[in-house]
Amino acid sequence: MNKPQLTNIVDIICRSFRHVDSRLISHGERVAYILMKMLEETRRYTMQEKHDIFMLGLLHDIGAYKDNEIDSMLSFDTGDTMEHSVFGHLLFKTFSPLPQYADIILYHHHCNAQYYSVPISNYHRDIAKLIYLADRIDIFCVQNTSGGLSDFLEQYSGRTFYPADIRWFWTSQEKHHILEHIESMEYQAEVTDYIKQQAKFMKDQTYKYLLTLTFSVDFRSEYTALHTDYAVHLSKNIAGALKLPVHSRNHIESAALLHNVGKVSLSTPLTASKDYDNYLRQLYDDSILDITRQILSGNVDKNILNIIEDSFLLLKCWDNEQPLSFSPAPAAEVVALSYLMSNSLSQEMNVSYCHHPRLQASLREKYYRCHMDDKILRTLETSFDKIIENTQQSCSEIYATYQQLMEEYRSLNIILQHYNNKY
Repeated sequence: MNKPQLTNIVDIICRSFRHVDSRLISHGERVAYILMKMLEETRRYTMQEKHDIFMLGLLHDIGAYKDNEIDSMLSFDTGDTMEHSVFGHLLFKTFSPLPQYADIILYHHHCNAQYYSVPISNYHRDIAKLIYLADRIDIFCVQNTSGGLSDFLEQYSGRTFYPADIRWFWTSQEKHHILEHIESMEYQAEVTDYIKQQAKFMKDQTYKYLLTLTFSVDFRSEYTALHTDYAVHLSKNIAGALKLPVHSRNHIESAALLHNVGKVSLSTPLTASKDYDNYLRQLYDDSILDITRQILSGNVDKNILNIIEDSFLLLKCWDNEQPLSFSPAPAAEVVALSYLMSNSLSQEMNVSYCHHPRLQASLREKYYRCHMDDKILRTLETSFDKIIENTQQSCSEIYATYQQLMEEYRSLNIILQHYNNKY
């Protein structure tokens, strides 16, 4: 798969997190900033390690999405369930460019624990403690005033946090005025400057971070696990069948992958097919497109954003069976078709060929009612079975990954629940 044409994956992550939950707005950014300023004052880590720790701080709560998980995460009760840590650990291990640090995500709340199925080295435990220190500093200051922070940290000195790390923070605070810059929002400019100077990602790393972000939402439910992946592979196969130019195919793949990034703002629990239907209706609402624009503007090629915007309009017309008021570019039509088909196909890995005529008839009806030129659809129909077959083969790997990840998630939660009940 071609890697997406992005200019700033860190900013995409930051902007996305601002829409997950009002209680988490910029939390990861602030934790990363606290770590960034503290790390300026040490030679304990290399420049690459410092950058990796910055990214760990930014993404340490990547597994927090559901309300009860966020409630637990914001609690100062050391007996929290750690569900978000488990899910974040698995996302990091499976998709991120930093799988070697996945155990840090797992242990970043229960830094002193030892879950023998996932051992952690002293080196990684020290980083986990550092991240948790920055995490608790930020949460405390959001929920209280910074004036009581010293007494709060002293309660946990020697138990949860190393006394040396607490002194390290206060030394950094005195020199860099960390808390004051967070309160005044000056820290955001500092983070932006750091990213421009230090965050040099290879395309493969950028792509893996984007997958981590995408699947932090998609892998929550069997109803969404294949949705984006199906659409991306459908778009690739449809574009190939249409023999579109290479640069158009690259834009289409990137647009398909980034198309639903605004879904981070949706909190609908998906436990049944009717929930999925409601999720799809919300997903293609104008407000989600607005959030997608906010996240992607300035961070992707303008052509990619135009494709996404037009495909949203096209999906809305199809849904409402309204005549088109614009002429969509072929790339936008391909992306919209891919998502429309994915809505139907991604729920079943082995769709019978008997379903194909019904799906084709449904697509023809939408084109007819919206008074659309069906040239692309007619070309698609000549290769329809092959396109779906190739897509299912391509998606079988991510389907297997989903099954394995969720099995590990259940297994780890049982182990962690036992540990919490025992200790």
